[in-house]
Amino acid sequence: MKTPFYFANFYGRICLVLCLFVAVARPAFAYDDPPMRVARLNFMEGEVSFQPGGETDWGWATLNRPMTTGDSLWTGNGSRAEMHIGSTAIRVGEQSSVSFLNLDDLTVQIQLNSGTIDVRLRNLYGDDVFEVDTPNLAFTLLRRGDYRITVDPDGSFTTITLREGQGQINGGGQAFLVDGGSQVQVSGTDSISYDIYDLPDRDNFDRWSYSRQVREDHSVSARYVSPELTGSEDLDRNGIWRTDPNYGPVWVPTHVSQDWAPYRDGHWAWVDPWGWTWVDDAPSGFVTSHYGRWAHVDGGYGGGGWVWVPPHREEHQDVYAQRPVYSPALVTFVGDANSSRDFGNGGGVAWFALAPGEVYVPARQTSPTYVTNVNVTNTVVQQTTITNVVTNNVQTNTYVNQRVAGAVTAVPRETFVNARPVAQAAVKVAPSAITAGPAVHSAPVAPVRASVMGSNRAGTASAAAASAPPKPPAAVATRAVVAKVAPPPPPVAFAQKQQALQANPGKPLDAKAVQSLRAATPPPVVRVVKTAPPAQAVKPVETAAKKPQPATSLNTAQQAHPPTPGAPVAPAGSQQAVQQQQAAEKAKQEAAQQQAVAEKAKQQTAQQQATEEKAKQEAAQQQAAQQAAAEKAKLQTEQQQIAAEKARQQTAQQQVTAEKAKQEAAQQQAAAERAKQQTAQLQAVAEKSKQEAAQQQLATEKAKQEAAQQQAAQQAAAERARQGAARQQAAQPPQPNRPAPTPAVHPNEIPAPSRPVVQPSSNAELDRKHQQELDQLHAQQQQERQRVQQQQDQEHAKLAQQQADAAKKQLIEQQHQQQTQQLLQKHADEQKLLADKQKQERQNASKSPKPDAPPPQKP
Repeated sequence: MKTPFYFANFYGRICLVLCLFVAVARPAFAYDDPPMRVARLNFMEGEVSFQPGGETDWGWATLNRPMTTGDSLWTGNGSRAEMHIGSTAIRVGEQSSVSFLNLDDLTVQIQLNSGTIDVRLRNLYGDDVFEVDTPNLAFTLLRRGDYRITVDPDGSFTTITLREGQGQINGGGQAFLVDGGSQVQVSGTDSISYDIYDLPDRDNFDRWSYSRQVREDHSVSARYVSPELTGSEDLDRNGIWRTDPNYGPVWVPTHVSQDWAPYRDGHWAWVDPWGWTWVDDAPSGFVTSHYGRWAHVDGGYGGGGWVWVPPHREEHQDVYAQRPVYSPALVTFVGDANSSRDFGNGGGVAWFALAPGEVYVPARQTSPTYVTNVNVTNTVVQQTTITNVVTNNVQTNTYVNQRVAGAVTAVPRETFVNARPVAQAAVKVAPSAITAGPAVHSAPVAPVRASVMGSNRAGTASAAAASAPPKPPAAVATRAVVAKVAPPPPPVAFAQKQQALQANPGKPLDAKAVQSLRAATPPPVVRVVKTAPPAQAVKPVETAAKKPQPATSLNTAQQAHPPTPGAPVAPAGSQQAVQQQQAAEKAKQEAAQQQAVAEKAKQQTAQQQATEEKAKQEAAQQQAAQQAAAEKAKLQTEQQQIAAEKARQQTAQQQVTAEKAKQEAAQQQAAAERAKQQTAQLQAVAEKSKQEAAQQQLATEKAKQEAAQQQAAQQAAAERARQGAARQQAAQPPQPNRPAPTPAVHPNEIPAPSRPVVQPSSNAELDRKHQQELDQLHAQQQQERQRVQQQQDQEHAKLAQQQADAAKKQLIEQQHQQQTQQLLQKHADEQKLLADKQKQERQNASKSPKPDAPPPQKP
């Protein structure tokens, strides 16, 4: 079954390349496509609050909440957070204000008003822009690396620590490059000054960030999915990878209940510009809810169940070759605005996960290119299928997961729109209602304010003031920052869009409608961004080696170190003009010498950097080898675990087989006992029958004796009658042509058949055969004679018991005589037939040619 899967995938990749080409060639205003990526809030420690784009209120942050342009994050005292955009990790320290000025397909623009972030940039596509804007500067990340940016609470200066990578600083009409292995501190806004320091030691925040980085570096899931798949870093700890004969590598969740189904443990939120968005509770729920597909398989994996089928990746393909495309929720809803009232009290919403190969259709109007990309980058599906569903409006009536028991989840409408937990409010849906309701691409429900803000920690709208989320000081929130790239306008508040959203439930507004609302009402959020004037980037001028770190590290004290002021100018005077000229010349020479020394030091520094880079590469190679060895050991451990699990299952099967055999043996023993009892009963019945037969035999013997006595008397009478008849016949003259009377034969005196003997001949073998045939015929006739004799004896005995009259007895005797004559005639005929047959065989044997005589032997 793999052949059609990969065959379809081949054409899917071709369509993807063509669509990407079309996407580059088309004008930007032709379609209103949402971004292909978002940021994911994947870790929180302490109190972390969240502000959706366009809003003025703050709410509690929620794990797995997608973040996009305009969204803001604030960490309280002693709190931390971590976000991911694909493979890039953004770690946030305490008392930090972070916002996304822009987050689209090409640009990541972060606003840092106060606090610290650590950016681990693993991949940067050719046209990508990654920029961090602070009150003092705009910092552009140019290479992969590790960057830490800190803004002091007053916004006076910004400290950037580059352990790896390269960046460009823009601000105050200047632009200069900073290389890895250094720390730079910039102060001022309209006019900036800077100092460059050696790398500081790692503090607690650095060590925490590094530990998170190491965990991602050793991810097993990176062998199966691209690191650019946001959320893939949490797959290892929440499931295992298996190989399915139909889908290839699949991920199986291990921390779920038996009746669990995808898109059940979490809540729904309204996130522009996508619309209804699923926010999963599980750490692994982000990547499995927004990428790939879910399938329900039979057999294996503990008896079958749900498996996540990731986006397909060609063997030996570069992990960064293809950018994933984010989706708000890869589901299909059941029932439209009229038929969904059966799901829950007061109307409800029901949905189920899309299966591999099924087409996802966005809720908003997008370009055909976007629809193709969002499908072929997440599952194997042919372009003709996408076109039929999206363009030709071909209705899909055979959704695979719609027929899986327990796959459909339904909740009341109030739970859906108020961002409440789904699992607690889920209602049971009759199978007839599931199949009868039409399948639609979007939930026909308009959002409310809670859909955007989310539910607070108490879970009710009337939470106490003590549970109010923290928010940054007003001076921090309204602080201006410097930007190199002009950001887009801020989002429009939900209150301005709510009426338009209610007019078309479940459908996000297009760009034209949002622009009209923005022009009609100014945004409530004040955001001041100063665009830095263009300047050519140069290397920073260093008049000496990097400064050593002060006693108090910049990472902790955030202490400003203004640049060293220049040498004072000597006072003017006509009397000292010559001396000043000489002093200036001397200073010029000393400056030249210092410059030469600095150049030499710079060369030595470059050599040291080259040596350090080489050592760093060697260390990286060693680390890669160690990681490979660790990965191999981990793989072996997994294989051992799989073997142990298989052995455990085999042992369980053997136990089940033994128990079954034990039960069968018990059943056989019970059956044997029953058979024994039945045999005893049969033996008792047989014994009783035997006794009755013995009694009958005694009665028969007695009757036989009586019949013999009567027979003797009858024989004597018959003999006397015969003699009298003979005397009378002798006295009468003979009459011609009168047949002789048949001699009287007593019924109980049937003559025994004679035993014929074959006359010997020259063919001994034929003689032996004929004798055997005659013996068999004789035995057969003897048995038949005995049977007839016994029958006649029984009839005579019966007549004797009944004391029948002489006429009836005479009639019976005549019948017996006829029967005897018929039997004798039959025996004679049988003997004659056998004699004729044997005579013919002898004649045939005598006519057969004799064998030739053997040749005479020579003397």
